[in-house]
Amino acid sequence: MAIGTPFGGVETAAVAVTLLLSGGLVLYAAQSVQGWRRRDDADPVDDLRKAVTGGDRVALVVPEGPSTDALAAAVGLQTLSGEWGVTARLFAEGSITGEDSKTFCNIFDLELSVIGENADDLTDYDAAIAVGGGGGVPRLSNNPPVVAVVRHRPTAVENVLTVTPTDDGATSTTATNLLEAEGVVPDQRVATALLHGVRAGTREFRRANGQQDYEAAGFLHTYADLGRIEDLRSPGMSGDTFDVISDAIANRERRASFAVTNVGTVPSVSALDEAADTMLRLEGVSTAAVFGIHEETIVVSCRAEDVRTNALDILDTAFDTSETTGGNTDSATARVPLGLFAQVDAEHEETLDKLIDASTRKSLFEAFESS
Repeated sequence: MAIGTPFGGVETAAVAVTLLLSGGLVLYAAQSVQGWRRRDDADPVDDLRKAVTGGDRVALVVPEGPSTDALAAAVGLQTLSGEWGVTARLFAEGSITGEDSKTFCNIFDLELSVIGENADDLTDYDAAIAVGGGGGVPRLSNNPPVVAVVRHRPTAVENVLTVTPTDDGATSTTATNLLEAEGVVPDQRVATALLHGVRAGTREFRRANGQQDYEAAGFLHTYADLGRIEDLRSPGMSGDTFDVISDAIANRERRASFAVTNVGTVPSVSALDEAADTMLRLEGVSTAAVFGIHEETIVVSCRAEDVRTNALDILDTAFDTSETTGGNTDSATARVPLGLFAQVDAEHEETLDKLIDASTRKSLFEAFESS
């Protein structure tokens, strides 16, 4: 990547990168289900049932590089859909990249298709539900229409039912509560998947938001295969992810308890998440932000263990609010497209990398200091 003639030199490029990182989009209003109640006092499981049972087949769509929490929640919602007489199938917006997620898919033998690998995959479905994640709603060109979003993180979307109880620390907790509300007792496979999802989503309850997570785990514990969960807790790590974590540690810069690091171009977003989690284990670090470039986009993964610090607020402040920033107080992700900068030639790639590095670090430290 490079800075070419259209940008008028390094100085202009520096200003442009700063503007790129600062964003400018405004978060729009969301129709959310908070605390399991909406303004009409309807139970969210009733609303979800109405949204889903209008057709015969529903697509459950998890994000690219989905977490095990998102995958487990989708397994739970697949069971719930079956109780309503609706056939549900799992889809992902992109490849499954995390080693823990790959292990999860293998152990539970998930039939999961990646959108785009077969253009006709979704045409036979009447509706779609976005499950997990923290960014925007999948853009499926209304074929099928996205009728609901189920996740434990705040969501900005119009005209779509959102089940986002912020008291839950994992989307698997949300899915478990929906099953309980409908009186569905999960079989061993589903209970095991959901229990692992709750534990993974809350980092073994270190990020549990309230009693809902513990109650969901207690409910699932009776029906789950605990031995299989132990197998899931220690997946292997790919060489690429190991390299990203190594770069994160080597390039870190710390101010007070906040560590920021740049890992350059990464093969997957999940590697950034792994690196951010690892940074929190370093001495003196209670908040960490790891950024890199993935598919012509600057991706920033932020983690916060200090109760006085909000990961989502840091990213909102650093890059301005947009639909590409999502998460919660403990874990958040921001995406800033490179736009024209992705097309610069190799001669100026090093210059652009330095500008992105300096601008992103500055934005993150300033946001942390003002939080």
